[in-house]
Amino acid sequence: MTYQVLARSWRPQRFADLLGQEAAVQTLSNALSSGTFGQAYLFSGLRGVGKTTVARLLAKAVNCAEGPTAEPCGVCESCREIADGSSIDVIEMDAATHTGVDDVRDLQDLVRYHPTRDRYRVIIVDEVHMLSRSAFNALLKTIEEPPPYILWVFATTERSKVPETILSRCQQLDFRPVGVDLIRARLEDIASAEGFSLTASAAAAIAGAADGSVRDALSLLDQLRAFTADAVDDEAVATVLGVPSLEVTTRLIEILAAGETAVGLGLLRERLAAGQDASILYQEMGRTLRTLVYLTLDPALVPTLTQAQIERLQPIAETYGADTLTRMLGLWVEHDLLVKEASNRELALEVAAMRLARWPAVRQLEAWLAGGEAPPPAGGPGPGKTSTPVAGGGAGPSPAKPPVSRSAAAERSVAQLADGDEPGIEHEHDDEHQSEHEDQDGNELETAPEPPVAAEDLIGIAKADPGVILATRILGGEVVAVRPDGEGS
Repeated sequence: MTYQVLARSWRPQRFADLLGQEAAVQTLSNALSSGTFGQAYLFSGLRGVGKTTVARLLAKAVNCAEGPTAEPCGVCESCREIADGSSIDVIEMDAATHTGVDDVRDLQDLVRYHPTRDRYRVIIVDEVHMLSRSAFNALLKTIEEPPPYILWVFATTERSKVPETILSRCQQLDFRPVGVDLIRARLEDIASAEGFSLTASAAAAIAGAADGSVRDALSLLDQLRAFTADAVDDEAVATVLGVPSLEVTTRLIEILAAGETAVGLGLLRERLAAGQDASILYQEMGRTLRTLVYLTLDPALVPTLTQAQIERLQPIAETYGADTLTRMLGLWVEHDLLVKEASNRELALEVAAMRLARWPAVRQLEAWLAGGEAPPPAGGPGPGKTSTPVAGGGAGPSPAKPPVSRSAAAERSVAQLADGDEPGIEHEHDDEHQSEHEDQDGNELETAPEPPVAAEDLIGIAKADPGVILATRILGGEVVAVRPDGEGS
């Protein structure tokens, strides 16, 4: 007997077997049970999610010996012939091949005649958006007022290309992408029933690569089964699908999180030189970061991980914690659109990696701003360092000196920090400011000495004093604005 691919041999034969399309199934089941089903339906959605399958199930439901029913028996002559594709009362036309008005006229000729045996003549038009405009126009009257024994079912992956005049005459059902967990579970059930080995992590990788399409997942499983001789594992998935192994992405995350930019770029270049697709590598890095976040929250969120994988990832999750890993994941996914649309995806991936590698500098600066003992990162603001505030974000020249308090000294020091000066060092003032501190004879008036403010205490003093507002924004480890005047940054 000739081998039949999994996508065909495991095509659902009941509405209950359909994955992830509860809304569409419930709508049709209720209509069939009450006898209020429509004369024309349009099914739209991603490839491989069940549109044509549901069209055939609908044909079985209305023509079953026990029907119309929401649960066709599957054993009567009509059900068996429709399942085999040999029913003379169920017509399927591929609009990608038959696009012209003459093809539609042939269908209209069939509409004139009653079904040969069944209750309804069901006409299924797949990829209906491929029809020409004249062909669509020829269908209008037939769809709007068909004979009572005719049921039209249209399927399309691009509903936006179907004219509004057609859409308004049909009941429209949207078929959504199927969730990864549902596809993974179905793959594991099929592998068990077919008698070949499939690891849980490999099933999850295949489901993720299918991108919501059950048919794509089954086709990939067929390919991997042939490659591995019925023993599908993570290594086979990485080899055939070009998906990097968990060890590769985990090692990359460890290196970049430690701030080792050169080492991380070297490993990236090595993977890209080996033929790894930049987009897939980027996606798998994001998945691994998400897995690490899940592990810190609840390991039950990632049931597909093996014990060996958990032991590999758990130390990283414990080292960084949920908050840090979540922020790292957020920083990584900011580059999603850049990697997808960049003309040079390898360069976009490297940019994402270099930004992630700056994470230790950001953490170091945050610890310093919080009053910790860690010094500011190299090039950041601090004693002896120059920081250029953004326009409108810096403080102005230091005001004239009244008798000072420790709070006022803190305010002035914060202003100096924003201007890039070392706290405690005076600016030279112009003549107008100097005259405020001289008498009529030009003798300098005595003023109270200012207590020195140590640089390491500056941030703590500013935060403790309600009269001082310290506003900072961190972007790649740089302080953008420090304001003592309460007007915001």
